[in-house]
Parts: sequence; C-alpha cells; structure tokens
Amino acid sequence: MSAVDDAVTLLSNANINGVGAVYGNNLPQEELDSTDKTIVLVTDAANDPAAYGDNDFWALNQEVEVQIWHSQQLDSDPETIEVAMMKAFTHQHWQVAAVRQRTLDPDTQQLFNTFYFSRTKNI
Repeated sequence: MSAVDDAVTLLSNANINGVGAVYGNNLPQEELDSTDKTIVLVTDAANDPAAYGDNDFWALNQEVEVQIWHSQQLDSDPETIEVAMMKAFTHQHWQVAAVRQRTLDPDTQQLFNTFYFSRTKNI
C-alpha cells in the first residue's frame, strides 16, 4: 500500500472525534465548499529510496502531507483534534516531521492547518 493509502486508513480507523471525513490525494467535488464538517486531505510529500547496499535499496523514506480544514461549527478546541491525529500517527510508528501554524482559509473562512508525517518503510 502507498503511504497515502496507509495514512488514510490509519486516520479513518482512529475515529478521531470531530473529524467528519478523510480523503487521499483529492477532495471530491462535493467537499470543496463544505464548511459544516472537519475534513482531512492526505497527499504524498516524499517517497525516497533508503537503506542502500549490494547495488540495491530495501527501504523507502516516506512522508505525507496532512491538511485539515476545521468545521466552522466546531464546538471544541482544534488542538484536541490535531493532538489526537498526531498521536494516531506516532502510535503507528510514524514521526511528526513538521506542524505548520493554523491559518484562516481565505476562501472558506475555516481554520486550516498542515502537518507532515514521515516513516521508513521496509520493502
């Protein structure tokens, strides 16, 4: 499975309270203007060969970008959702590579944040 598929499955199975939907690679057309639920989008950020030897490699350094648009009707602290998401990844042997600051999406007026998670996958 790809890193995106694994990350989408991980987040979907985590059942994080407040997350309405998790998607990989693309948001469906009907979700583009959705502001009434928290939406997460996972995309590839890196997929580099690693662990070289004997003219071959046997691992991939993978990184995913996770974007989260918080619902305009969010009735809890966005940090609660974000920490739960970070814990879901770290409990499955991913590392938090970077966390960006929350900003306001100019189009939807939703709080928006971007995270990067990485792992080394033996192949």
